[in-house]
Amino acid sequence: MKNIIGNYEEAILNAEALLREHTILPIDLIQCDTICYRVETNERYEEVKQQLGQKALLLNEVEINGRLIASFGLEEPLEAGTQHSISYIELPQPKPGSEYSEGIDHVQFVTRLPLSQFHIKYQQLPFETKGLASELNPLLKLEGDDVSVKFHDKHMGAVIALEE
Repeated sequence: MKNIIGNYEEAILNAEALLREHTILPIDLIQCDTICYRVETNERYEEVKQQLGQKALLLNEVEINGRLIASFGLEEPLEAGTQHSISYIELPQPKPGSEYSEGIDHVQFVTRLPLSQFHIKYQQLPFETKGLASELNPLLKLEGDDVSVKFHDKHMGAVIALEE
């Protein structure tokens, strides 16, 4: 998988460091379930989607906010960091008018508490909250120097089931 999405282990270690820096307790998280890999062009989206499809199962591809997002389920989860088993990879098409460098954009952690309670517990943190507006998969985002972390209270498998 590293030959497709790069050094996911480093991204997870950076995410764990960000969690420690902001004193988010491991007990408040169930797992890191998803890695989001961004690409720069629609052509590259199709290439990476095909490559991931040879290693993982394409679970769905839905249009969200005017672009496609493909979600892949891994037969064998990616092991990284402190006992994290990542079961899903998200691959979004580039947003029109937005520029992204290709690579891992963020990792997502499932919270033990409902997201609203998690947000209250950690209200002192500089969360980006625009993802809370999502009906199916509300998210909180925390930016770091080397990685972004998003928090949601539904496992990605449940989110995909809701999307369908």
